[in-house]
Amino acid sequence: MKDIEIDEIKKLLPIIKQAPLVRVGHFSDHGETLSSVLSSFCIENDHDYILNCTDDEYFNKIQNKYIEMQKCRIKNFNLKRPNYMLQGKFYDYLFVSIDLNTEGRESFLQKCHKVIKNAGLILIFVPHNDHILASSWKMLLDENYYVATSTIDVGNTWDVIISKKMHGWGG
Repeated sequence: MKDIEIDEIKKLLPIIKQAPLVRVGHFSDHGETLSSVLSSFCIENDHDYILNCTDDEYFNKIQNKYIEMQKCRIKNFNLKRPNYMLQGKFYDYLFVSIDLNTEGRESFLQKCHKVIKNAGLILIFVPHNDHILASSWKMLLDENYYVATSTIDVGNTWDVIISKKMHGWGG
């Protein structure tokens, strides 16, 4: 996947509400720009940021960057684990910038559903104007108890599918 531009990321930051105890999660397998901007934003706004690295090489490359940051944690994360819950804490916002194969997407969304707070948001990065991939993600979101799904055009490289977990819906 191509790295995400800073300007594209900054268009999304106003989505994150300024409230106490906000927790931002991020699943990533590449690139440092998104994680860097999100971690800086979270530090500035006193939010917790958890970077779940789904690629060992990527984790080894950037793990030292987050050692001294109190509000930012990094995890070497295996997507095949049966449950995505970490320390019983839920995400208010969950950013997804991983390249998932078609077969793994539904299981991923189901496991994420359990770790997102009620009315929390999932934001999935897809290549700009890849309507087939976007449509596939939207259908899976709808089938797995996410609502109010829409696409945000953030630039020439990426679009973001944003969807909400509703209270009392699904697993």
